Amino acid sequence: MASRLSCHIECSLCLSDFTDPVSLSCDHSYCRQCITGHMQANPNQSSCPECRKPFTEKDLRPSRLLRNMTGAVRRHLSSFSSPTSPTETPASAPAPALTTPLTCADHEEKLKLFCETDQKLACVVCRDGEKHRGHQFKPVKEAAQIVKAELKGAIGFLAKENIQLCDMSQKQTAEITKTEIRSKNLSDQISAQFEELHQFLRKKEEEIKKQLKTDEKKAVESMCKNSSVMTERLMEGKETECIFQSALQIPQPDQFLQWWNEKGLSATQRMKKKDSSGQNKYRSRLTGLTVIPHSLFLGLRETHLQFFVWKEMLNSIKPVPETFTFKETVDSYLRIAPGGAHVWHTKRKSKFFADYSPGIVSTESFRNGQHYWELEVGKKLDWSVGVKVEKDSGVHLHLRDGKGYTLSYDRHEFDADVKGKPRKIGLYMDCERKNIYFYDADSMSQICIISYKSDLPWSISLNPGLYLGETNNDPLAVCSYRAK
Repeated sequence: MASRLSCHIECSLCLSDFTDPVSLSCDHSYCRQCITGHMQANPNQSSCPECRKPFTEKDLRPSRLLRNMTGAVRRHLSSFSSPTSPTETPASAPAPALTTPLTCADHEEKLKLFCETDQKLACVVCRDGEKHRGHQFKPVKEAAQIVKAELKGAIGFLAKENIQLCDMSQKQTAEITKTEIRSKNLSDQISAQFEELHQFLRKKEEEIKKQLKTDEKKAVESMCKNSSVMTERLMEGKETECIFQSALQIPQPDQFLQWWNEKGLSATQRMKKKDSSGQNKYRSRLTGLTVIPHSLFLGLRETHLQFFVWKEMLNSIKPVPETFTFKETVDSYLRIAPGGAHVWHTKRKSKFFADYSPGIVSTESFRNGQHYWELEVGKKLDWSVGVKVEKDSGVHLHLRDGKGYTLSYDRHEFDADVKGKPRKIGLYMDCERKNIYFYDADSMSQICIISYKSDLPWSISLNPGLYLGETNNDPLAVCSYRAK
């Protein structure tokens, strides 16, 4: 009974008796100190720990009734002297009043000792019993001071972390707001870019649908004409069938034969015609009729519609992968095509310098904004593509002699997980966030991402790879998607 009564004066936050209880607008009650601490931990918007209804400091109302009830229950519990029931363990029994010394439930002795081993109160008889053999004990007052010191340490730790968490929470809330604003701006940007495509697509959609309607009208007219002939013949057949069924219902043989002579014979004869053997057989009304199947087919615009439209909409796509030019090179082992879009090896007459693999860099350099390029590596067995910030430093993706892909950065090289064998490599440089991405440009799947630290301008760096005895002499090309 005492246990059930004590739960009504217990704060759900500290799990202790109410101290200066206050009530919220939702009628849930807490200790003033507990709910104030809860508000400080949630400075932006506080909500009731139980029902989650928002509240402010103005909603805290002192609860005189609950304060009086708490005092009354405490006084009642202090005078509650009934022994603990056999089914109620000491852990679940209500705590006696603080002014009354606690007694051992087993020996009815005052609990003057604290077992440090079991972290439980004990009497002198318990100390000498088998249950506490070899355990360490301290007097209650001394143990209480030690435990309070431990608890104060925990409170200090929590208080320090709570301040840090509060600051972190505020900063995180600010970042959430920034993310929401950023998302809204990106959403508007995406909508604007898609609207350009939508305008083109809507126009192209109307053109294709108009052609479809023209084809549909032509096909349906032919089918409707065929259907009318079928309906006409069906109605004639059903009418004749009904007449014949009625004739079979004539009960008198002479009357039936009279009908046959006057109408039936001629009607059945009209249904017959002589076949090739000279015999009269029923003439099928299905002759010359066939179901015209649906025949709408748009050709390339049906089977390859998206590709067909994509080819036409290239002029509407912005931006497309950028282009760049190569710096002039005096290396006799490299050739650059006019316009600087291709680079490849010159033919080598000897096997000298077989491992010599010169590279080339772009005329342009980049240190701001976002940039994307696509490089066609085709079926080459050995190549490197990437960016460089100085002579011997950069970020590159390599294919080594057709055997495997590696990634190099800051003079370190490690394996790269590349699915399949891409024919085009996408290189994306985000100078604002200092990230470099490599893509399989055939499928637009990301291969890897590398973060860099340098603030210096970067140049595109390409290497057509080892010569490999003319087996790797295909050019390394810069892809261009500009409208011609």
